Amino acid sequence: MELKDVVRSKFEEIKGYRKLLNENAELSFVEFNTSRIIKGILDELEIKTETIFNTGVVGLMNEGETCVALRADMDALPVNGVSHACGHDFHMAVVLGTALVLKEIGCEKTVKFIFQPGEEDKTGGALPMINEGVLENPEVKCALSLHVWPGVNVGQIEVSSGPTMASVDSFIVRFIGKGGHAAMPYLCKNPLYPSIDFIQSMNNKLHIENNPLDQFVVTFTSISAGEASNVIADEAIVRGTVRTFNSDLRKKIKKDLINGADASAAKYGCTAQVTYGDGYPPLINDQTLTKHFVEETEEILGRDNVLPLTKSFTAEDFAFFAERVPSVHFRLGIKEGEVGGEALHSTKFSASDEALYYGVLVMANFIMRMEEI
Repeated sequence: MELKDVVRSKFEEIKGYRKLLNENAELSFVEFNTSRIIKGILDELEIKTETIFNTGVVGLMNEGETCVALRADMDALPVNGVSHACGHDFHMAVVLGTALVLKEIGCEKTVKFIFQPGEEDKTGGALPMINEGVLENPEVKCALSLHVWPGVNVGQIEVSSGPTMASVDSFIVRFIGKGGHAAMPYLCKNPLYPSIDFIQSMNNKLHIENNPLDQFVVTFTSISAGEASNVIADEAIVRGTVRTFNSDLRKKIKKDLINGADASAAKYGCTAQVTYGDGYPPLINDQTLTKHFVEETEEILGRDNVLPLTKSFTAEDFAFFAERVPSVHFRLGIKEGEVGGEALHSTKFSASDEALYYGVLVMANFIMRMEEI
């Protein structure tokens, strides 16, 4: 049988995986039932499993010194109660379906199936799994992952080499002054003034000093100080986020924000305390691997159905895997008629089950056509 026929013959089972996982959606780092379901399916396929980082699951097919890894995220969102409003049930079902198909066709290549918790949490589950050795024993030579993408038609994917999703960092700046009566501001050190100065000066500085072709977003999302109209507060707090596609620029912006906070505070006789949260790095697809992936996928889907992608300032902690091994992360089309048009994380998010067929087909095809692992 051709690969397309094998995938189609297993399609009802793959849809069943997604339905079961969808009905057992769990939030980040408490994916215990999800973990049990995945292990149960892999056990039935006679793929040995182990637990890494609490709820994470790793399945290993065949015994080689090196392998290719397929990664899916496991967690759901607090949307409509708890639901897979980001499509992670599809991600898991595609990877499980790929395992099912590879076993059916007698694939002799060594493949590691990684099911990762906590992608939606700001700390992420990818880095802890890496630290616990998920890329070792056997050594992962390259990795493949996907994300369902609203608005892209079923039967199509989007993929490009280079940066595809942004880094995501957060910051909290606490400006500390001296509070008092609003009628006597000369006796105080009002922390609101350095807060305002910081936001204005950083907006100017960052856009003047950095190459406009090197895309980034610095968004100030919150400023708070006091609760009364006749009281100057002792402190003011500014919050925000930083997103870039360039690791060097990411480091520069962090340094600029810290130095800028100190400069604005000193201007008004205050002090600044900066808490900077280094989040996910930019997700960068390997150029050589992506070229190979595109060529092989065009063969199975058709050239018109393998589309370039537009970079997104959203983030994805598969980026930690891509930092360590050559990787490809692609977007899977989920739109069919009225289904699959609503945004990720929306209360109305939906996706066509037919997308599962194409996700499995793409992954299984790439693995079988890889010359070396």
